[in-house]
Formats: sequence, C-alpha cells, structure tokens
Amino acid sequence: MKRALVVAALAFTGLLAIAAPAAAHSTLAGSSPTDGAIIKQQISEVNLRFDEGVDGRFSTVVVNGPGGVSYSVGALSVTDNTVSQPVHPLKSGDYKVAWRVVSSDGHPVAGGFGFTAAIPGDQEPSEGPKPAKKKPTDGDFAAPGWLWWAAGGGALLAIVALGLVLGKKRGKVSA
Repeated sequence: MKRALVVAALAFTGLLAIAAPAAAHSTLAGSSPTDGAIIKQQISEVNLRFDEGVDGRFSTVVVNGPGGVSYSVGALSVTDNTVSQPVHPLKSGDYKVAWRVVSSDGHPVAGGFGFTAAIPGDQEPSEGPKPAKKKPTDGDFAAPGWLWWAAGGGALLAIVALGLVLGKKRGKVSA
C-alpha cells in the first residue's frame, strides 16, 4: 500500500513538472499605443512588446479603424520581443488591434486591445485606406437555378432511358 502511494505521488509530481513549462507562453507586456489610449497625433506603426521573443513567421497584427476598415499596411516586423505593424495615416475614431503571435516555445498566443485617435484637423488625412474587396462566400459559388433544372431534367431522361433499355432486354429474354 505504501509503495503504491509513493509511486502515485512520484507520478503526480512528474506530471506537474512536465506541465509547468507549458504555462510559460509569451504574454503581452506593453503596447504603443496602449489599451484605451487617446492619441492626438499621427503614428506610423503599432508596437507590441512581449515578455519573451516571438516568431514573426506565423504572427499577425490587424489594426481595424473607423468603418471596420483595416489600417494595417505592409508586413509586420519582429525585433527581439517587439512586434511592429505599419499603419496607414489614421483618421479620428476608434481602433481595434487584434494580434496572434507564436511564442518562442512554439505555442500561438492571441489577444486584442483598442485605442482612440483624436487627430487635429490639420493632420487628419482626407481619405482613409480603401475597404478590402468583398471576400467570396458560399453563396458566390452557388449554381444558377436553371442549371439545377437542367441537371434534374437530364437525370429524369437518363432514368427513363434506362427503364426502356432494361424493359426491352426483359422482353427478349422472356420471349
């Protein structure tokens, strides 16, 4: 009995030791602009600083602004533990930053935050980035109605023809 308890305790301790490193994923240590900030001048990029290095190959940062339009432009860059995403000149309004990075331990981590731009009139761009083209949906690939009628008619004709052929063969066999 004592032996079983010792083995169980060692197994449990081993599981805890194995699971402990899994909790060491990258966490967001800070950002510029910060969550909830009100910025009053143009910025050229959004920066995310993590508590450890991240892998830029599979990381993304999306900065959506007024009207849900993406203000992200170009590829993000990673230097040590800082991820930088260039942005179009900002218009006044609310912005949402969504990010997903791959920790140095290989695990993906995601999050988001928001900030507000209150750009003075003389710095406000006259136009923002163009909305992205509509992404195709399942409905965009649906067959037109006439095609369904034609396919149904063709299937009906095939069934009738098959019935006639099989009926003639039966007639020859029994005759």
